[in-house]
Amino acid sequence: MSQKGKLFLTISLLSLLAFCGLYFALKVWMPFMWFVLAPVAIGLMGWLAVDHRILKEFFGMKATKQGLNMGAIIFIAVGFLVLVNFMGARHYKTYDFSGNGMNTISDQSKKIIQSLDADLQVKYFYKNGADRAEENKKAFRDLMKRYQDVSSHLQLEFVEMNEKAKLAQDFGANKGAGEAFIEYKGKKNRIENYTEQDFTNAIIKVTRTQKKNIYFLEGHNERNIDQEKDETSLFGFKQMLEKNSYNVQKISLVTKAHIPDDADALIIAAPTQSFQDFEVVEIENYLKRGGGLFISLDDKPVSGLQKLLTGLGVELESYYVFNVFDSPTGSVVSAQSPTVGVQYSPTSEITKVFGNTQMTVFRQPHALKLVNKNDAIKAEAIVRTPENAVALKELDSADYLGAPQAYTLAAEITGRWAASEKTFSAVVFADTDFMSNILLYQNLNRDLALNAVAALSKEIDLISVTPKEAQATKLSMSPPEYNQFYKFTVLGIFLPLPFLLMTMSLVLWFKRRHA
Repeated sequence: MSQKGKLFLTISLLSLLAFCGLYFALKVWMPFMWFVLAPVAIGLMGWLAVDHRILKEFFGMKATKQGLNMGAIIFIAVGFLVLVNFMGARHYKTYDFSGNGMNTISDQSKKIIQSLDADLQVKYFYKNGADRAEENKKAFRDLMKRYQDVSSHLQLEFVEMNEKAKLAQDFGANKGAGEAFIEYKGKKNRIENYTEQDFTNAIIKVTRTQKKNIYFLEGHNERNIDQEKDETSLFGFKQMLEKNSYNVQKISLVTKAHIPDDADALIIAAPTQSFQDFEVVEIENYLKRGGGLFISLDDKPVSGLQKLLTGLGVELESYYVFNVFDSPTGSVVSAQSPTVGVQYSPTSEITKVFGNTQMTVFRQPHALKLVNKNDAIKAEAIVRTPENAVALKELDSADYLGAPQAYTLAAEITGRWAASEKTFSAVVFADTDFMSNILLYQNLNRDLALNAVAALSKEIDLISVTPKEAQATKLSMSPPEYNQFYKFTVLGIFLPLPFLLMTMSLVLWFKRRHA
């Protein structure tokens, strides 16, 4: 090798070492680093120009040719493995064997993500070295992986805020620990929490071109929807509706006796004061226009509302419904215990995604009785208690009415009101507390309330997604079974296995030693 060739190689090597040290120190690519890389390329090209004969002689050697043949075989093998891994990464099937589907998204989220007809851009902004940045980044990547298993339209990009400061500024990202945004067809939305529910709600917000309008009726001492700290308030329910891209408003028929034409659903939550005739007439006119009506009751329907319920083919029974619990002293009925619903309609869009092992929780509900006699209107029970539920005339009563049976707690009604051409839909609940602040997050309560609104507003894909929690899988064995298991695994396998392997090793060693 000539002196000039050595000089060029030395310059190239030193420049490469300088670049590696600089990048390791900064941990961020900077534009001026091109000036450090330039001598590396110049040195290599200078060496090739000066000592090209050495390369020609090297490649002409027999050993080199044989080595190249072996290298070509290795290259082809590695290329094949890379291709197999690439195809496996693009086309694969996942299986979730966890007890509650912890490693996959819910069917509701799958329906929403599969409905996308364009790429959903997800950008996660972070700063290297920020507190909990790597931990949050890993958690978000794991969440996105579950969505990417379902749809290829989700495109994830991690953005270091120092490297792409202009992009971070355009999105308004300012949290170094991690901040995520989604963009779909020009619409952007920030993801507040890295949970399935929040991410699915964010997708809903950017994919909806128009918000649905939900009106809460007031003027009859209905449940409050603005008191966050009141246990009986529906503040949490209203907040959930807004997160699901609904426009929530209040309406009083006393001040203006007309339900707006843009009302996708009208909610009447536990009224305790009488309805005027003109209010009932306006609600009936709303049903004639094909509206969606949501009614939840706490006690005997107030004057005026009874007529509306009769037209819907629903009656509220006067007795309370409770579950029977087994105790060491026998069967017990407690008015202080919640009443659960476990039987759901398999045909209703509201409840068909629920399983019979899942519960909805109610507090001191009455029962609904379906008495529809109008062929143009169809009423269906969508939530019922277990078969061991009983009816109590009074809360402090110890004797229940009749034999234990299943009672209806919620009903869905569809049809045409007064021979109208348009089909209305209504949902009636025998309790309001199930969607109050104190019970909204219990079991399936949130899903039941939000799915009812989604069905009434004809947006069944706007649903609540209950966050999944890890569950421990327990192996319970009686003492005799445990003893047998212990003897088989410990005494029969794990204890003798090392001695067996050691004996086999000694036998093989002895045979080879004296062969």
